[in-house]
Amino acid sequence: MEDKHITEDNIDEKLTFKDLSFFGKLEHIWEYYRLIIIGSILIVAFVVSLTVSIVRNNYETVCYVAVLDGKITGYADDTDALSTGFSDYLGIDGKKQRIDLAYSYSLVEREMDEEAAVSANKIYTYASTGSMDGYLSEREYIDYFCTDREVFFCDLRDIFSEDELKQLEDYIVYFSDSKGNTTPIAVAIKDAPVIKDSDLNMKDPCYGVISTSKYYENSANFIRFVFQMDKR
Repeated sequence: MEDKHITEDNIDEKLTFKDLSFFGKLEHIWEYYRLIIIGSILIVAFVVSLTVSIVRNNYETVCYVAVLDGKITGYADDTDALSTGFSDYLGIDGKKQRIDLAYSYSLVEREMDEEAAVSANKIYTYASTGSMDGYLSEREYIDYFCTDREVFFCDLRDIFSEDELKQLEDYIVYFSDSKGNTTPIAVAIKDAPVIKDSDLNMKDPCYGVISTSKYYENSANFIRFVFQMDKR
């Protein structure tokens, strides 16, 4: 049978819509309703995309840690021993509530590379807005953001008990201001059991709780976690 292009005039003169073949009906529908069809498809695609995005991002980050110049197996998809172990330690499922160890930061300055400046600005911004809770770096960068005016970290004496400070005393890192005043700002975690059992590729990792943290207790619990102390 010879195919014939269906026009509205042809339909009116010879055929009703129900008399058309299956493909004839499709051709007719596409000819006269394609803009509506395309618009409907785009609307559905947008709604589906928006819904998926909302579902994927419908969680609360209860501890955000900036990890500087360090990597660990599984860091790219949050399956590393520190992320999963710390989640278990806090008793969260990693879905509705999550911890985020962000291994994307670097303060090592390299020629023709802006990564250090970008990282510094991002850390400063996150800390200023209360969006960052912990800071994990090599010892040489632990006081990078500390000044006489703003120490950047919580004073460990304010967030740990005397018994806990005694357990940590051999690992405490201090910041000294221009007047010689010292503040315990961080803990060296190189010899902490959890770190020793991991493959974190940092030589002398130190960790501090950021003073503007919204979740400073969770952030402090990271130290308790790596030293296998009781959670608070």
